[in-house]
Amino acid sequence: MANTLPFEVVPARPRRPFVGWLTSAGGWLAVYGMACLWFVLFGAAMESYSELIGLLVFVALAPAVVGAFPWCIRLIAKGRRIRAPRALDLLLSDPRPPVLLLRSFQDDDLIDPSFPATSQTVPVRYESRLAAALRTLGPVIALGRPGEPEPELGAARLYVEDADWQDAVQYFMDRAAAVVAIVAESQGLWWEIEVAIQRVRSERLLLFFPFPAPAKVLGSFWRSAFLQDPLWGKWLRRKAVPGMEADRGERYQQFRARFSDSLKYPLPERLGRSRFVHFDRAGGPQLLPPRSPSLIVRLLTLNFRETLDVPFSRELRPFVAKVALDHLSVSLRFALHADRPKNRNPVGGVARRGEHASSSGRRR
Repeated sequence: MANTLPFEVVPARPRRPFVGWLTSAGGWLAVYGMACLWFVLFGAAMESYSELIGLLVFVALAPAVVGAFPWCIRLIAKGRRIRAPRALDLLLSDPRPPVLLLRSFQDDDLIDPSFPATSQTVPVRYESRLAAALRTLGPVIALGRPGEPEPELGAARLYVEDADWQDAVQYFMDRAAAVVAIVAESQGLWWEIEVAIQRVRSERLLLFFPFPAPAKVLGSFWRSAFLQDPLWGKWLRRKAVPGMEADRGERYQQFRARFSDSLKYPLPERLGRSRFVHFDRAGGPQLLPPRSPSLIVRLLTLNFRETLDVPFSRELRPFVAKVALDHLSVSLRFALHADRPKNRNPVGGVARRGEHASSSGRRR
């Protein structure tokens, strides 16, 4: 597929696994080295002077450690982006049809506040968990933001000229195993969803309505980290849930108002706890019921409210199985059609040599 793209691809920065590993390793060394130095100076001050001096040294160095820690984490994340696979490499190496991810560039930093994304050093984004859950269908790709220094983690990025982005989206829609849209209020994204409704088979289309974290959380590393903490973060999540649900509900109502005339059947009035909408063969929208962590996991983390605790891999299992089965049936039909003898006569028997031409000498 990558060898026959009908549009010009903007060369992305090459993948550099070794440089990426060194960059991430440098970030980890900075984290542990800074923590060790902090406690060594604290212990040395206590041993050489007094406990009070040691405590003062510990408190005096705390702001520097707290301020430097986010930079170390950004260095770790930068290394992961440097060694992230590029879309062209995946398209060349993986013969399966790709999974096309549609989203607004404004949602590139949309972190995931649910339980499965917690306990991670680098704040996890919705896109990363979506890509991980959908890779069983094929390589997950998306158009990259123009001018970004390194691709975001999640879907592999493909870069095209501004004049070609619509052609690129339609090209991959026609060949994708599935098309997934992170719904937001964006004119470009709404155009993509409108085209997807027209061109993509309904059972291969998936709509995702996330819980958007507040802007003040997205702008702060420590707020993002606490929001995703498995134990203490649940208090911040409970406080932020009403605002997230209101924002998500607004996105959904805007989507219903915008696309109600484009769909064959009406959308549900409300999402409830569901975050995904998929479609049957006739085009009827259906809500994917959310799944919850096991009782043991909820007891260990003291998480008893299930509003945000939805493992994507389990929740998307019905959609992934449906698309995989549909792709398998299409492949089998194509294989059977290809193996069928092509020299049968109209009656159904196999034509004998010399009987391919009609009495007039022309092929039928």
